[in-house]
Amino acid sequence: MLKVASVGLGWWSDELAKAVHGKTGKLRIVGGAARTPAKRAAFAQRFGVRPYDSYEAVLRDPEIEGVILTTPHSLNAEHVIAAAKAGKHVFVEKPFTLTAASAAKAAEACAEAGVVLAVRHNRRFAPAATELKRLVEAGTFGVILHAEANFSAPSAPAYTPERWRASRLESPAGGLAGLGIHMIDALIWLLGPMVRVLCQAKRRAVKVDIDDTTSALIQFESGYTGYLG
Repeated sequence: MLKVASVGLGWWSDELAKAVHGKTGKLRIVGGAARTPAKRAAFAQRFGVRPYDSYEAVLRDPEIEGVILTTPHSLNAEHVIAAAKAGKHVFVEKPFTLTAASAAKAAEACAEAGVVLAVRHNRRFAPAATELKRLVEAGTFGVILHAEANFSAPSAPAYTPERWRASRLESPAGGLAGLGIHMIDALIWLLGPMVRVLCQAKRRAVKVDIDDTTSALIQFESGYTGYLG
């Protein structure tokens, strides 16, 4: 059984822990790391694990074989590379990183270290998505012309400036990194690579300085066209 530590403790780290902790024979969460002592203590008490006061402390522990990263987007690349250098397997939240160059470096580090790198794109496992995949592969739709995806959520109007998601660095094109990337991954999974994208993003209603409305026209390598909202 793989022994892992959760890094970046908040609402979503709890959701992941509740989904797997004590429910699988493949891995077990044995520790949690966060900058805030109260968060470390609360997570340790909820799940009966060890608290770590830093990511570096997690990486130094020989018992820890892998990490679950739910840290801010801008830290993903350096955290993945650090885990690879320490010989730890990596499960990282989407987006993998915020640039293609940093993504390539992080993936290369894991390949060179021989550790598993997993990026969470859970919408591939939704029943509707798997059924669409079956229909596409079976040719049920005939000649596919165009695909559209939309993802809307009400959380952004409640953002306050101190939240890390309320930063243009962490939330490029508004909801693209947090929500839209699910739809991008699903479209690529269903229809193959994208070769051209025309995108616009606007700030209309939110109080913090991020965009709240993003749309894109897509051209796929296979000839399909697409839309993302």
